[in-house]
Amino acid sequence: MSKRRAPVQDEAYWKQRAYRLERGYGITLEEYDAIKQMQDGTCALCRRAKGISAPLQVDHDHAGEGREFVRGLLCGRCNNRLGWFEAKRDRVLAYLDNPPAKGVLK
Repeated sequence: MSKRRAPVQDEAYWKQRAYRLERGYGITLEEYDAIKQMQDGTCALCRRAKGISAPLQVDHDHAGEGREFVRGLLCGRCNNRLGWFEAKRDRVLAYLDNPPAKGVLK
């Protein structure tokens, strides 16, 4: 089984990456790296993904824009799951508090 390799990244890649971080989230590439270092170089939720084959994604509160809404860095899988959970938070918490099987399996 072959391991996935990180894509070759030239100067243009890093300029574009810095531009997208600044424009999309109001953070610099250096701040992104500092957040990643604060998270021990891994996804803030699963703590497994290291952003090697794809960069860790900037997780932010969709209630607003800008750097004050940045929460951390997540792998794509955790970012998608967190978005799903946030959209269905009340239903998920109600399910965990009162699972349907409780009424049957006493």
